[in-house]
Amino acid sequence: MSHYTPRNFTLPADYCFRGDPRDAAESAADPYIFSRAAVIAVDVALATGRPLLVAGPPGCGKSRLAETMAAVLRWNFVYQTITSRTRLEQLTVEVDHLRRLNDAHLAARSLQRALADRDEEYYNPGIFWWAFDAHSARRRGLPESVAGPRSEPRFPGVERKLPDEAREGTVLLLDEIDKAEPDLPNDLLEPLDRGSFGLPDGRTLRAQDGAQRLTVITTNRERELPPAFVRRCVTLLLAEPSREALVAIAAVRAPQAEKTLVEKVADRIEALRQELDESGRRPPGTSEFLDAVNTCQQLRIAVDSPDWEETWQQIELVTLRKPMVTEDERSRPA
Repeated sequence: MSHYTPRNFTLPADYCFRGDPRDAAESAADPYIFSRAAVIAVDVALATGRPLLVAGPPGCGKSRLAETMAAVLRWNFVYQTITSRTRLEQLTVEVDHLRRLNDAHLAARSLQRALADRDEEYYNPGIFWWAFDAHSARRRGLPESVAGPRSEPRFPGVERKLPDEAREGTVLLLDEIDKAEPDLPNDLLEPLDRGSFGLPDGRTLRAQDGAQRLTVITTNRERELPPAFVRRCVTLLLAEPSREALVAIAAVRAPQAEKTLVEKVADRIEALRQELDESGRRPPGTSEFLDAVNTCQQLRIAVDSPDWEETWQQIELVTLRKPMVTEDERSRPA
């Protein structure tokens, strides 16, 4: 298969991003090995401006793809994990009715704080607002001339690192969209398609002109997504890495591990995938493979030691198999 060179970002020839030496925090992050399919899909998403919908089993690197691309591009990274309770307003803008009610009570009792003159002071910008226009989000949409309270980010991806307005773009990650209520994906079509959403006062908040953005949406495929939503995305299916790919990943992520150990664990992963698939259980992913390799390395459990088989069986049980019931319980009649 010929090598593909991305047009919208730069990677080494081996597709392994080891961090940016210009940024100590990012260069300290774990290296990430891109698949050829991932490189092309990201390049297409950047070229078209479409969201990148990444599907695959847990632990295959879907979320890390988004964070790594933020480091590759040197863009801001903001994210939110979707749950069954996530609403569109949480992702765009909510009105803090509780604070407004509290201010109204204080004003009525002639205490120190009066009710704010402007509705915007009670806006809580959501993750889309921070991705579209971080400067406006900090001001809750208030004009520059108004000396009102500034907004504090309420999302983990923003709290960890405030968006830097000097950076050229933003990578926005919506993690596990399949956990959402069925209507939410279609509710997201306006901000995803048009780069805009409505504010409670009737105005429309639009993404800054010229601002670059890569939206990555992940799904474990636990629920089918609406066709209209999928059609608007560039799609990428991340499969479980092959044995050879696992060995290559370990060479980068666990370089101190002995090659014989890595190959032995990779062999067990392949065997377990077939066994657990047949029994209807989820097979171990890349992160669990690395857990097993690092465990053996840290505990100095050598492949050629006399007690390898016995010790490995226990390590395999707790890092790869992870049974929630005993064999006796599994065989017991219902």
